[in-house]
Amino acid sequence: MASSAFDGRSILVVEAEPFAALDVEIGLREAGAKVLAAHGLSEALYMAEYPALSAAVIAQRLGNDNTASVCRRLADLGVPFMLYTRYDATAAKERWPNAPIVAKPASAEELLSTVAELLH
Repeated sequence: MASSAFDGRSILVVEAEPFAALDVEIGLREAGAKVLAAHGLSEALYMAEYPALSAAVIAQRLGNDNTASVCRRLADLGVPFMLYTRYDATAAKERWPNAPIVAKPASAEELLSTVAELLH
């Protein structure tokens, strides 16, 4: 996959698990994206307002918090996002049918190709 799909793109990564966050962030940076990282709900909601945001990778949960409010805000702003989760995402899929869902753990290739699809 050509990294040019990510060049100049700002991707929000919302993930509370340190190793999962690091894997996603490194993969996106290596592909050429500018990464904005949020590890808590209020931080994620704040960063969702970033004007040049191209897409987002959202964990379904941040500790005990559900990220539905972040997904709702991104949808309102027209920012495409995917869910990266180890939980049952049936309700999320019904609520945001255009958001791809990738099960944790996933390969870097699967994550990058899913985000690349969001950017087209």
